Amino acid sequence: MIAKSYLQKTLDKLEKLYNGSISTAEGLFYSKLALLELCGWIEESMDEIVQTCCHRMIKDKKERKEITEFISKNHSFEYDPHFRRMLGQIIGRKGLITFEKKVDLAKLQRLQATLSILKKARDNEAHTHIKGTTKRLDAPSVTKANYLLIYNGLIEIDEKLKKIGF
Repeated sequence: MIAKSYLQKTLDKLEKLYNGSISTAEGLFYSKLALLELCGWIEESMDEIVQTCCHRMIKDKKERKEITEFISKNHSFEYDPHFRRMLGQIIGRKGLITFEKKVDLAKLQRLQATLSILKKARDNEAHTHIKGTTKRLDAPSVTKANYLLIYNGLIEIDEKLKKIGF
């Protein structure tokens, strides 16, 4: 099950702090933290979906350990090169094709597009520091909206995996 409430509370708190900011720099700090928190949650949620699928399908302890090690080496959250690849380690190419035919295409496309946008923003923020106040970051309210799109996409994926026996 994908955890939701703790991230929702964190993003709500960051939005409140952002709205009460007394300086542009302070607002940027809250915006950056909201983005980084969301992206960390995405990676953890994807890992959880893959781990759960692994435990449902693979009973051999050695095989499970190899999958867990593979998951631990994944350090990002784009759909194709990261999440899909991890799923493929468990359900295979044929399983991926079957699974993706069953997923709500609109939800999957929104998930992919939002992940792509967030990946670019996260990479920029993870490798820079806030210099001055001319930087532009989405407010925590925008991050919350992205969070809901991603949550809905991940729930769709998790439910379809279970429904078709993965």
